[in-house]
Formats: sequence, structure tokens, C-alpha cells
Amino acid sequence: MPYAVAAQPLVESLPFANGTAAWFERLRRLPQSMLLTSGTSSHPAARYDILVADPLFVLRTRNNVTTVTAADGTVVETSYEDPFAVLSRFCPLQPDSAQPELPFTAGVVAWFGYELLHGANRIEPHKADSLHLPDLLAGFYDWAIIVDHQLQRTSLVLSCADPQRAQLVRQQLATVPSPAADNPFRLQAPFKPEITRDEYLGRFQRIIDYIHAGDCYQVNLAQCFGAPCEGDSWHAFQQLQARANAPFAAFLQDGEHSVMSFSPERFLKVQNGEVITQPIKGTRPRSSDPDQDNSNRIELETSAKDRAENLMIVDLLRNDLGRICSVGSVSVENLFELQSFTNVHHLVSTIKGKLQNPADVFRLMAACFPGGSITGTPKLRAMQIINELETMPRSVYCGVIAWIDRSGNMDSNIAIRTLVRDGNHVHCWGGGGIVADSVGAEEYQETFDKISMLIDGFGNR
Repeated sequence: MPYAVAAQPLVESLPFANGTAAWFERLRRLPQSMLLTSGTSSHPAARYDILVADPLFVLRTRNNVTTVTAADGTVVETSYEDPFAVLSRFCPLQPDSAQPELPFTAGVVAWFGYELLHGANRIEPHKADSLHLPDLLAGFYDWAIIVDHQLQRTSLVLSCADPQRAQLVRQQLATVPSPAADNPFRLQAPFKPEITRDEYLGRFQRIIDYIHAGDCYQVNLAQCFGAPCEGDSWHAFQQLQARANAPFAAFLQDGEHSVMSFSPERFLKVQNGEVITQPIKGTRPRSSDPDQDNSNRIELETSAKDRAENLMIVDLLRNDLGRICSVGSVSVENLFELQSFTNVHHLVSTIKGKLQNPADVFRLMAACFPGGSITGTPKLRAMQIINELETMPRSVYCGVIAWIDRSGNMDSNIAIRTLVRDGNHVHCWGGGGIVADSVGAEEYQETFDKISMLIDGFGNR
């Protein structure tokens, strides 16, 4: 069922000085409101914010069933197909529709939960099915607000086929929301890990045993933390992004469910057929003491173990890209680049490729999903071990948050440093890659280092 959008978007200027948050305040109570923000740091990706709401239709996948719903609530289709195939069928691409300096004119904004393809990979459903979020939530949007921090320009991009719909959007943006009752987000109790330190170390040892038995080379093991909460998730997101200034941050709302992601990691970017993926492997904590912070940075840059771990994932992703990209086009552009964020230093590598056809963007996502940096090698066996050992489904954590423009261009994150709210409970996860010479106590501490910004941001009380 094709959805009509205008052949060329109508672009109207909005006041840049209002700021991203003020514009999102006018949208966030509309259905499936989503904000993708790149922060204001010196990171190369820190340029665009994308704001969308009120999609023409929504795809939700849960338990291997994808339901497509129109804006009026009518169920258009129920499918057992590969969800990426459903998405590509409902979102036909127009390769000649790309606009200079506008990353998104119409298309998909979505979260893809880590377990989305477990059924296709014959991985059993997680034994603790305690989260109620869909494995895929995707909206097809025919308008957006684009904030360009580089050019200091805010644009309303209207690709609506129906002029009346475009006028309703303008009216929504012209209406200044009345001050809402103060409903700040707060934790009702501190975050608590789902497992004890001894339980984590037992699972760690199980992975080491699998490695020595030849089952795998690396497995990314995470532990989940949870806390009861109340108040407005949007307030929590603003509070934490002010600290994190993450280049691949996102706030997504769907009824009682919300996702607050402060990811430093790009998954896949496609620009005019050029593909980039930038896995993170290798971590050291930041320190308020400049000498200690520099020592941590140097230790990471010179760590043979972390470089080897990073290289394993680079090889995995070269293989993933090679399944879809043009023969001979996949190359490693940068190995072991050190990037520093609010609470950690990371090693980041860059792999590139070339698509033959813009429509291959959906096949590319399916071939590379979930990201190798948060699974391990070989990927399928690592995923099976993760499913065996972790006590909670990952949900959106370690999945992907993405925009896919109708031109075939896209950008996406690996949803690490991510909070998932389900009703009055909020979850976050910390994990790391385990290899043969990993030390259990160090890996356990790393799970805390990676989420310290999230937990400390609320005072953990």
C-alpha cells in the first residue's frame, strides 16, 4: 500500500533561536513523537537535530508479527514476513528526492529492538519476557523539523501530499503550549542490578569456558539495572543529554513507553550510496584528575587487548557489509581512533562500502543487524550465548535507532547508554566484550563505568 508524499518538499524557515527543545515541546504530545539530536560538541556528527510526530502509518513488531496501522487506527496489514521486508514494501524509495543540507525530508524514524530478528535466527524467546515494548516501532513521516547547528538554521520540511495536513502542522507549531504542571522525573528507589557480582562473575566464567572450547572468540555480556520511577521522561532526557552531549542521542515516546538514548556510537550511515559503520570497542573511564584522565587515555590507546578486540569486530562488520555492498568496495578507513566522551574514552574504527542500489538500504540494515560491536564473534553463536546468560531481554538497548529518508539516505545509532521506560519502571544496561584474556573483576567494573553518567545523573536516589 503506497503512501503518497509530495514529489518535492516545501521548506519553510522557523526561528533558530527558539532551540530544539522548544519546538519539540509543541510536538511531543502528538502520536509517536520522536527527537534525534546530535548534541553541540565538536564530534563530527554533531550537526543536525530531526523532530517528527504524527506519522502517516506505524509498524509495530512483537513476537515475530508485524502490524501496520494507519493514522486513524485502522489495521492495514498483519504480516509474519521479515520486518525489514515489510518496512521496505511500505516505504518505497525515491532516489532522486535527496535535498542538499536537509538530511531528512520524508521517510522512516524507528527503533529496532535487539531481539527483532531472534525468530529469523532461530533463537528462543527470552525466558524473562518482562518488558512490553514492541521489537520494532517505525513511523512513516511526511513532515519534519530539521535543526542545522552548523548553519544555525531551523527548517520545517513539508512533504505532505494533502495541503490541509500541511496547514494543520503549521497550526500546531504556531500554538505555544501552556505551561504544564511541574512533573519532574525522579527515581522512587535507587537503580539496582538484576544480578549480584558473584552471579555476573559466574556468567563471565561461562563465556571464558565457551571461548576455550572453541565456541566463540568474543561475547558482549551486559547486565541490567532497574528502578521504579515517576514523572515526565522528557524532563529526564533533557537533564541527562545536558550532561552527556551525545552525538547520537534520541528521545522516543509511544504511550507509556519511552526510550532515552545517549549513544556515542554510530551503527550505519548511508549518504548517496556510500556506507559507513563505526564500531566502538575499547573503553576506559574518564577522571576529573587531568593526569589520571590522560593516563587512562594512553593506557587505552596502547592496549594490545583492546586493539585485538576492536579488530575482531572490524572483521565481522567487513563481512556484514560485504554481503550487500558492491564487490571490492568494502575497506577499513580508520583503525583504533580514540574518542573521548563525558564519562569514558573509546576506541572507534571506521569501515566503508558502496551500495549498488539505494533500495538496498533495508537489506543492509537486515544483514548487519544487530551490530557486531554489541554481540561478539561469530555473531550468531554470541547471540545464542547472550540469550542463555543474560537475565533480561535487551529490548531497545543494543538495538538501533534510525532515520531512513525516502532518498535512501540514512543514519543510525547503536542504542547503548540507553534508558527504556515501561510504565512506572525504568531500565538501563551496561556491558562489554569478553575475550580469552579478559579479567572478570575489570569487566564487571566496566559495566558500571559505562552507565555512571545515567545513574549519577539522577543522584541514584
